[in-house]
Amino acid sequence: MKLPLCVFCFINSSILFFLDSSIPTAAQIIPDATLPVNSSVRQQGNTNVIEGGTTAGTNLFHSFESFSIPTGGTAFFNNASNIQNIFSRVTGRSISNIDGIIKANGTANLFLLNPNGIIFGLNARLNIGGSFLATTANSINFADGFQFSATNPQTSSLLTINVPIGLQFGQHPASIQVQGTGYDLSDPDPIFSYITRGDNLTGLQVLPGKTLALVGGNINSVGGVLMAEQGRIELGSVDGGEVRINLIPQGFTFDYQGVQNFRDIHLSQRSLADASGGGIIQIQANNLFLNDASLIWIQNQESQQGGAININAAQSVKLSGINPPSRAQSVSVLAETIGSGNGADIVVSTRELTILDGQSIDTHSYNSGKAGNLNVSADSILLSGHSPTSTFNSSVLVSIAYNSGNAGNVTVSTQRLTAVNGGLVASVTLGSGDGGNVTVNATDIELLGTTSYPFLPSGFASDSLGEGNSRTITVNTSRLVIRNGGITSSAYATGNAGGVVINAREFVEIGDINNIEPEHPWINYLGASAGIHPYPELLGVPSVASGFSGNVTINTPVLRLRENAKVQVNNRGLGNGGTLRVNANYIFLDNGGSITAVTASGTGGNIELRARNLLLMRGNSSISATASSNGDGGNINITTPLLVAFPTENSDISANSLDRRGGKVTINSSGIFGTQFRNQNTSLSDITAFGRNSALNGSVQINTPDIDPSAGLIKLPVNLVDSTRLIAQGCAANRGNSFMVTGRGGLPPLPNEPLRPNNTISVDWVTGNSESQRNISSTTNYQLPTSIDNSEIVEATSWIRNNRGEVLLITSTPTVITNPSIFTSPLCP
Repeated sequence: MKLPLCVFCFINSSILFFLDSSIPTAAQIIPDATLPVNSSVRQQGNTNVIEGGTTAGTNLFHSFESFSIPTGGTAFFNNASNIQNIFSRVTGRSISNIDGIIKANGTANLFLLNPNGIIFGLNARLNIGGSFLATTANSINFADGFQFSATNPQTSSLLTINVPIGLQFGQHPASIQVQGTGYDLSDPDPIFSYITRGDNLTGLQVLPGKTLALVGGNINSVGGVLMAEQGRIELGSVDGGEVRINLIPQGFTFDYQGVQNFRDIHLSQRSLADASGGGIIQIQANNLFLNDASLIWIQNQESQQGGAININAAQSVKLSGINPPSRAQSVSVLAETIGSGNGADIVVSTRELTILDGQSIDTHSYNSGKAGNLNVSADSILLSGHSPTSTFNSSVLVSIAYNSGNAGNVTVSTQRLTAVNGGLVASVTLGSGDGGNVTVNATDIELLGTTSYPFLPSGFASDSLGEGNSRTITVNTSRLVIRNGGITSSAYATGNAGGVVINAREFVEIGDINNIEPEHPWINYLGASAGIHPYPELLGVPSVASGFSGNVTINTPVLRLRENAKVQVNNRGLGNGGTLRVNANYIFLDNGGSITAVTASGTGGNIELRARNLLLMRGNSSISATASSNGDGGNINITTPLLVAFPTENSDISANSLDRRGGKVTINSSGIFGTQFRNQNTSLSDITAFGRNSALNGSVQINTPDIDPSAGLIKLPVNLVDSTRLIAQGCAANRGNSFMVTGRGGLPPLPNEPLRPNNTISVDWVTGNSESQRNISSTTNYQLPTSIDNSEIVEATSWIRNNRGEVLLITSTPTVITNPSIFTSPLCP
């Protein structure tokens, strides 16, 4: 099997580490002869004292053929106190194995440049007053164009006094490795405890406010510990190009715009990057792997505040592994505040974010300071699984407030988000501070959930378990699918629940035919609620909540609820329900799907549904705004052109109250089929609004604005009309009567067929015998026009029948000469 390149790097570097460790101490640091004033090394016991070098202003340059420090050894840069920057390079071909102490005088920043690779062993330590940069770049670039190169060293009579501006890398730069025994951290309480440090401080550490930077090819930390209290930690993995450097009072910042390709960073076996006290951690890689409870961490104490954890991975970020017994929390990236200052923000940017095994990215507040905000941008996000060692640790993106400080906002932007087996995006408050807003922007969202741990379902949450209020969940997506998962803004104590706003451009679908626990309140659920937590003793919350439920708004073309799926604003505690609004083209409720605004004691919530095309209810589905105890029923307002329910499937619309007044149901629809108003519930599909008794019943109002049943109806008379009085006496044909036929004549065989040429007119006089026909015909003569100009075709304006019975077209109306008839009615003129 072909092993990845980084595995080869690790194996080769490890072999070289053990080979170099066998070299005599005196041969570990060997100067070269490439500087105007070359470096010198003298041995004092286990210490290599490094002197000489070339000074240019406040810059000191050293150059070595090899540079390694054995276990128990020390490399001491004996520089002048005015030196600000020490630049050291390795021009030979050996890896630098550092398993001892690097020491320098004053507050000088130390740069260690070795293109062959650098390994920091278990016993590597820093004892310097400034910042430290270890890099496998080829050269350090300066503002005046000078390059301090390890691959092309040239003797220069005048080294620069300028500040460094960049690191120039060749193709496929070597790796940097950090080895250690892992961090000494603990958090004894799985829910309420923040992380505390032990007494065993190991690894690479700079003084407070300084920078610790590792910039090279692949960066591998196996139990390594990096610390920069109130300072900066920089981990950059590049594959060629130039990394820009900016000097700041805290050390350095780095800009990777000149880098086209990146390499990988791998932290494993409880590795730690710690910039507590408002520091900054910057990570730049192609792939970032955090395994085996490795941690990127900033903790602010007392009035310390701010800071940031910025993770940029061109391809992926993957968090996985099992947390150690010393830590109850399975957190891979964490920003905490345990004082009055605000916590650090966390920003993650990558193509693929995968969080497994109950690992998480968190911001926490344990005091009055506000927790930091969490912002994640990725093409795809997968949140999956629980920690094997702790039931309560699921794979999450979360901000939590434990005391009076507020939780931070959580914002996720992605093309595709999948949460399965307990994956969660959330903001939670357990104290008097408020929760934060949760915003998810995604094209496709699937909350697939699990019933193995129903108290931690997959989904989105904004919850209050204390005096503080939870905040709003906003989801902007094209397609939202919830199967055994949920979206909830809840309150379980004295605080109020926030709201839920769903904007789905295509559809929202909730429910799963394989749901094995349909009665669980968090499965196949979307809503805002004030409820009763199933584990109040564990979390220290009241047995009955007193806060208010929030509101829910869903805007989508299609809303489909099936298999006991629920869209709710409910209050199972002492407060009132909220308002639930749905704006859709189609609303489908099937097999127990429900839209409800339910309360246990307070007034029922309100439901406003607008389905522009159809509202369909099937299979014991329901729309309900009811109060089960002392509250009044809520109000339901439905506007749709077509409301359809199957009569025998018991799909109900209700605004009832068991002990008080029923609510009001208003339906605006052009057609309602399969359901009707009833005074009580039946096994059929009902519309009800009853109260405790008939005097407390609510009302049901059905408006059909497009149909008026009374329009066009005429009241019939009581007495029948005498038909004999409606027959008029006819007049003779020769007394002003006439019969005229215009047009081409004739009728088509069928109404939908055109008139054919042979459809000639045939109109016969209806008479008793042929003699009367002759008499009638003789009473009328037609005179043709006296002259017809045959020189041109003129459009006909009339027709006549000649004595032979032929029809002739003419251009003027014929003169009709009427002869007196022998048939004269005495009542006609």
